[in-house]
Amino acid sequence: MKKIQSLLLVLSTIWAGSVQAQELKGKEKKSVKRLKSNIAYLASDMLAGRATGTPGEKQSAEFIAAEFEKLKLEPKGENGYFQTFTITTLRLANKSTELVFNGEPLILFNDFYPLSYSANKGEVSTEMVAVGFGISSKDRDDYDGKDVKGKVALINLGSPDGIHPHSKFLAWHGINIRVDEAVKHGAVGVIFYRENDKVKKPEGDLSLTMTPSSVPVFFYNRMMPMEEMNGMTYVRYKLNILTDEDTGYNVIGFNDNGAETTVVIGAHHDHLGTGQHGNSLAENANQIHNGADDNASGTAALLEIARAVKRSKKWNKKNNYLFIAFSGEEMGLLGSKHFVENPTINLKTVNYMINMDMIGMLNEEKVLIINGVGTSPAFNTSIDEVYPVKGIQSVKKTMSGVGASDHTPFYLKGIPALHFFTGAHPHYHKPTDDIERLNYEGEVFVIGYIVAMIRSLNDDGRLAYTKTKDEGSSNGKSRSKFAVTLGVIPNYTFEGEGMQVDAVRDGKPGKKAGLQAKDVIVSFAGMSISGMGDYMKALQTLKPGDKAEVTVMRKGELVKLNVQF
Repeated sequence: MKKIQSLLLVLSTIWAGSVQAQELKGKEKKSVKRLKSNIAYLASDMLAGRATGTPGEKQSAEFIAAEFEKLKLEPKGENGYFQTFTITTLRLANKSTELVFNGEPLILFNDFYPLSYSANKGEVSTEMVAVGFGISSKDRDDYDGKDVKGKVALINLGSPDGIHPHSKFLAWHGINIRVDEAVKHGAVGVIFYRENDKVKKPEGDLSLTMTPSSVPVFFYNRMMPMEEMNGMTYVRYKLNILTDEDTGYNVIGFNDNGAETTVVIGAHHDHLGTGQHGNSLAENANQIHNGADDNASGTAALLEIARAVKRSKKWNKKNNYLFIAFSGEEMGLLGSKHFVENPTINLKTVNYMINMDMIGMLNEEKVLIINGVGTSPAFNTSIDEVYPVKGIQSVKKTMSGVGASDHTPFYLKGIPALHFFTGAHPHYHKPTDDIERLNYEGEVFVIGYIVAMIRSLNDDGRLAYTKTKDEGSSNGKSRSKFAVTLGVIPNYTFEGEGMQVDAVRDGKPGKKAGLQAKDVIVSFAGMSISGMGDYMKALQTLKPGDKAEVTVMRKGELVKLNVQF
């Protein structure tokens, strides 16, 4: 009995010590207080969701600049702390846009409309040359014997063997690649059509972020046999797409230690506003999306880490530190892309980059996700050195330097880059991403982990850069990587076989097929799914109009679902 009592006493002491170890110290409590205050402002209705180019986003930028000034960071923008860039907020075909086939005037938005990849303006009267499916490869050349120089290329939107995942010409199913090929052959415009409704017609909404082609691109909205379309030999068009622009604000502060190398620490401060730029996952997007986790959490952490660096007297002198609050992330990493193309310091001096995007929802298992670990061998070593860190029970690592956040442009410039993340959740990109849902104490632990890594890397000199295996598989903007979307949010912390669904987006193909949160996808589009990589490969094979079977493990049973894209 005494032995049992002694054992219980030891266990209770260990348990009490464990609980005590997680209690916040004085400095950590102050950090929580600052986090709550800063996030409450950034994610308030007053800033109306901080959409890039809006007054709320500018207010956010001004707030961050004022905090940088309090911390005595050197302004390192182009105008004080600010680096501005232009965003497109409107692209709409003006009613003066005309298209005439063989002398027949067509009606805008009824018979035809411009496509996202189109140039914004153009006017021409010329011959029209049918070039089949617009393919030019070793297996097929639709341009053989055709002269399209100075003419308009007429292209069948289908494929020689059909639009499906196993098509021999799958790589040519996209619109942009066929437009680029036509331009390469000298075409001054491109018009797509379809023979039947097995081919999905392209979207009529014009992208605000896509870089346009150099020529007008139209879709002829009448289904016609290829033989009849080959008889269309003359075209006249006048294209006028109305555009409007606004300004986005990066905020940049510098801690100059006179070192040869600089560490960039960043987080995006923009969010979705009232859904005006798209990307909302809410049924009613016309509401304020405050973005407390995404990414007021990362922005507030940026200020905390700047404070830690400025106040340290011992470990921060072997690098300089550049703190950047990016804008335009939600529109396609616009701010970070703009910075790496227009840097305010010499990019060759950048040692590595740390990005914090959505770090305010540390889960009960206290799992911290670190993406980009494969971009330098030093990162794995550092993670092993600093772990365990107070409040973090486990670390889930991914190797790729490519992802849908602001570390990607730095990685693509040859700079080692990490992304810290506490995982997706059902409130992602919805108006319910609000301050009361955040785990502020958990965020303090995440900040502590990041600071510990910065300290660990301080004595490593210039870090070696490593290309990860999937470089070139994405442009860093996951929203446009694939032609279709299943509409699910993966559970990035799932360790089992398959790809677990964390949430299912309303109105998307997965939801309509019956996918549910916690389903584990084990087979998709004829491929076995062992993890996230397999899922991405399967998704990449699909095009609009395809059907695919999804097999999921649900509560211990296999369930088969049919998805229509």
